[in-house]
Amino acid sequence: MKTRRHALKTTLTLSSLALGCPQLVRGNLERLSKRVSLGIIADVHIDLLPEAENHLDTFLAAMKKEQPDALIQLGDFAFPSDKNQRLVDKFNSAHPDAIHVIGNHDLDKGHTKDDVVKSWGIPGYYYSKEVEGLKLIVLDGNDKGSPTYSQHGGYHCYIGEEQRSWLKSELENSTKPVILVSHQPLAGVATVDNGKQMQKLLSPYKEKILVCLNGHTHVDQHAVVDGINYIHINSASYYWLGGKVRLAPYKDALFTTLSIDPDKGTLEITESKSTWSKGTPADAGYFNNGKNSHRKGLVHPQISAREVAT
Repeated sequence: MKTRRHALKTTLTLSSLALGCPQLVRGNLERLSKRVSLGIIADVHIDLLPEAENHLDTFLAAMKKEQPDALIQLGDFAFPSDKNQRLVDKFNSAHPDAIHVIGNHDLDKGHTKDDVVKSWGIPGYYYSKEVEGLKLIVLDGNDKGSPTYSQHGGYHCYIGEEQRSWLKSELENSTKPVILVSHQPLAGVATVDNGKQMQKLLSPYKEKILVCLNGHTHVDQHAVVDGINYIHINSASYYWLGGKVRLAPYKDALFTTLSIDPDKGTLEITESKSTWSKGTPADAGYFNNGKNSHRKGLVHPQISAREVAT
C-alpha cells in the first residue's frame, strides 16, 4: 500500500502579504511556550465506505508515531449507533485530547445531536477547549433557523443566534491564540447560509484568530477574508459526485498535521497525497455541469502542504 507523504512545504515569508495573512496574530502566538501540533482528519464516513475503518486506522497509526498535542476529526465521522461505538472509542482512546466536530451526515438515519454528544463524549454541540496554550473553538454548523433554508432545503447549514452570541463572548474573553474548527465552512466554497455574517462577526477578532478549519466540502482550498485564513481539509475518503457514479474514492487515506511554530510565526500543514481508485471526477463528466466547473481546481485527492505566515 502506498504510504502518505508529508513533505514539500509552500513557504510564505513573514513579510508576505500575498495571501493577506494577519500579522497582528504574531504577538499573541508568541505566548505559546512550544511548537504545538494537531492531527486532523475529516469526512471519514464510516457508514458509507467499506474501507473507511481502514482509513481511520491508518490515521491513528500515523498519529501514534507523530505524537501530536491533540487529535481532531472535522465531522461526518460515524453515526452514533451501537455498531459504531467501538470506532468512536478507538478514536477517543488514541489521545487524551480527542476532539470531535458534528457533521451533517452524523445526524442521518434519525440520529440527533444529543445522540452524538452521548456517543462521542463531547461537552455539547459546540464548545471550546484549551490545548497547550491554544484555544480551540468547536462550532456546530447544523443549526436550524436559517432565513434562506426554504430556498435550498436538505441539510441545515447555519450558525444560529445563540451560538453566535456564545462565540463572540469566547473570542472577546480569550487571551490565547484561537483556532476555530467547524464541519461546514465559514468562507470559500459551500459556506454556511450565513457565511458573510460569520465573516463579519470574526473580523474584529482577527488579531486573535490563527486559522479557521473545516471539512464538509471534500476539496483542498485556502481562502483569506479580511486577513483571516480559512482552510478546507479534504475528505479522508472520497469526493462526492452524485448521479449514477455517486462518488470518486481515494486509494489512500488523506489526513494532515497542523503545526503552530511560535518562533517562526507560522502555521504549517503537512502534505497528504493519494490517487483516484476508481476513475476521476473528470472521467465521470462532473465538471461538464456548469454549477461544478468552479471547483475544478479544488477537486483532487490531496491535502496541499501550506506554510502560512501569521
